[in-house]
Amino acid sequence: MDTSSLQSRCIGRVICRGDEAYAAIREADWNQLRPDRFPDLIVQAASDHDVVEAIRFAREANLKVAVRGGGHAWCGTPLRKGGMMIDLSRLNQVRIDPEARTASIQPFISNREMMAMLEPYGLAFPVGHCPQVKASGYLLSGGIAWNAGQWGHACASVTGIEMVTADGQLVTADAKRNRELFWAARGAGAGMFAVATRFHLKLYPRPRAIHASTYYYSLDKLGEVAQWFSLAMETMPRNVEMTLFLVSAPEDMKDQCRTNRGKVCMVTATVFADSEHEARQTLGKLEQCPHASLRKTVAERTDFESLFTLSGSMWPEFHRNKVETLWSNSSPAEMLCAVRDHFKCAPNPKTLVLFALYPGWAGGVAREDMALSKAARVYGGPWTIWEDAGDDAANIEWHRQCCELLKLFACGRYLGESDILDDRSRAEEAFSPEHWRRLHELKARYDPESLFHGFFGGL
Repeated sequence: MDTSSLQSRCIGRVICRGDEAYAAIREADWNQLRPDRFPDLIVQAASDHDVVEAIRFAREANLKVAVRGGGHAWCGTPLRKGGMMIDLSRLNQVRIDPEARTASIQPFISNREMMAMLEPYGLAFPVGHCPQVKASGYLLSGGIAWNAGQWGHACASVTGIEMVTADGQLVTADAKRNRELFWAARGAGAGMFAVATRFHLKLYPRPRAIHASTYYYSLDKLGEVAQWFSLAMETMPRNVEMTLFLVSAPEDMKDQCRTNRGKVCMVTATVFADSEHEARQTLGKLEQCPHASLRKTVAERTDFESLFTLSGSMWPEFHRNKVETLWSNSSPAEMLCAVRDHFKCAPNPKTLVLFALYPGWAGGVAREDMALSKAARVYGGPWTIWEDAGDDAANIEWHRQCCELLKLFACGRYLGESDILDDRSRAEEAFSPEHWRRLHELKARYDPESLFHGFFGGL
């Protein structure tokens, strides 16, 4: 394939399969468990113009297109068989208008970088929990954020998106212009049929007092503890986030948990408050739990950087990962007890199961102005994590069995953390029937030649 004409029109790099740099760039995804799929061509765009030229070249050369936008790539959707992958890792500019409380960002800004840039202005955005995840993959899938009960999904705070369409045009989509593209881009994830090159965001005042409590309980009390905290969460304000975990016990608690193979239930609650008094008073309600904990820390002051550090330690880089999450209105206690014994046999101690509880979300998030259309009172599932390729079979089989145990509890999926390739029905389960149908109708209209791979092309 002669790519010299494309390279001459681009600031960024054009890399063909077989080039010396190809392997390193192809393998730059966060998840080390990569599929056996190889694009023919990678365009590492350095500008909007590069993306335009890449799309136009792909049309001329009859190449299908996938986009790497910096999510976790749990199931490797940027990597397809043949065609072109547009890599956005060099697009990382940010502009902040503190007076207007707005920002304009390119795709490859991480959650941690975003909050660090907003910190001096006393501002915040509903960024995701994992510090390494980049804006594009996160926002296009909808974005389950810190303080989501109060701020909502991240994509609801996206006010405009600049994108390159399948016909090679750079357009702006918002509530007034190209409204159908704007609707699709807020939730379509890997099914999006354009390349987002800049996001315009609504910002919020940073919470003045972020405090967190952590409790550890024996798995012998799992059902009672999970039920009590679930009921307690129903009385909490929207600015509280609670998560129930199954994890390996800290080293100095292993002896206390030896009858459960070193596993423990961990409960975390974080409040994003306006004052220290409000934060302590809110989290103080959890001290009424009648079940004795193995250890606890109550209403400790924290900040976004510390929250990122904690999340980063639970989802470490340079590991192999399988994940499958679900939305559910079932009892968290029932779901956790369904996998308790199976979790004790997890092949790797870094594997965890979690369910996050969100006050006020029981009715879901279906809105007419965006594709994102599924949510529920509880969100979570298994994160299966390991290091060595030789352990793939054992971990993948454990993960499959865990998913089967939880499958009946699901009332929806979240694209950003679901393996839509392992079970293709999961992509459809991330949308209401009406939104799923409309998304396909819009792809047929805006990408009639199927230039973009979409959810399942090139697999």
